[in-house]
Amino acid sequence: MSLNAMTGLWARTGLVWFIVTMSLGMYLGLTQQFQYSSPHAHLGLLGWLSSIAFAFLYAVTDREGASLKGPKAHWAAHNLGVATMATALFLTIKYGGGPISALIGIGGLIVVVSTIWLAVSLWPRLGLR
Repeated sequence: MSLNAMTGLWARTGLVWFIVTMSLGMYLGLTQQFQYSSPHAHLGLLGWLSSIAFAFLYAVTDREGASLKGPKAHWAAHNLGVATMATALFLTIKYGGGPISALIGIGGLIVVVSTIWLAVSLWPRLGLR
């Protein structure tokens, strides 16, 4: 497996999400604010774990780091979606429903669309060689 600019970007992003998730988890645990476990879980799964999985997928499918179209757009969209969804979920739990709740769905849709784009672009590269 070879590293390239996108695998490094995804791996570093995953590590940042991991630190954010662990810090939030420690804060929530110490302050016993367990009602915020859902935003915490979304940050961990969609931020940390997905980013690390994407780093491996890009390393396996794009060894040169230049042959895929749009990986930076995928990175930007995914991280925007995760941040939007988790923040809106946190604020909705904290302050109740309202206009901010719509951002949960918008952020989630951004994550889903960017993941579908990734699947479509990488699918042909995941066959037998």
